[in-house]
Amino acid sequence: MNLRKLEPQDVEAFWSLRLKSLKEHPESFGSNYEDASLTGMDEVRRRFPNSADQFLLGAFGENDELMGMIGFRRESARNLAHKGMLWGVYVDSAHQGKGIASALLRHVLEEARSLDGLEQVYLAVVTVNEPAVRLYRSAGFEIFGTEPNALKIGDEYYDEYWMVCKLEMTDSRGESDG
Repeated sequence: MNLRKLEPQDVEAFWSLRLKSLKEHPESFGSNYEDASLTGMDEVRRRFPNSADQFLLGAFGENDELMGMIGFRRESARNLAHKGMLWGVYVDSAHQGKGIASALLRHVLEEARSLDGLEQVYLAVVTVNEPAVRLYRSAGFEIFGTEPNALKIGDEYYDEYWMVCKLEMTDSRGESDG
């Protein structure tokens, strides 16, 4: 498995996997398949995150197949720039249970720790996705709130946990303050 940041040439593979995630697990995402499938590739390319503060990490298998992904976006407002958000976490169903999500999560947190002034990373996850909640807890995320009825799909509501991971801060000598 090869983990790397997605680049503009990966847009089609990303979008294909993103649409699959929305179709197979609508309860796990704020976006929905019906609306997303109407988005043209020019618009997808225009919005594709590709900077130090906004990026996608991908897990690639043999034949350079995109098996999983995780998105990161740092808050841009000055008073919020100490925070980043994870989004769009998904591993193709054919590759689940192989540690891919865990590897992506570790890698994105390493990238986040390298960003100057970034102190914490947060995410939202539906409460019924117990494997994901366990994964995030194992990486140091803690639940700090629950949003009732965060998502509505048809007539069914889903609550979301809001989770945060405080990144270990180091001083100029490389020593931890915690």
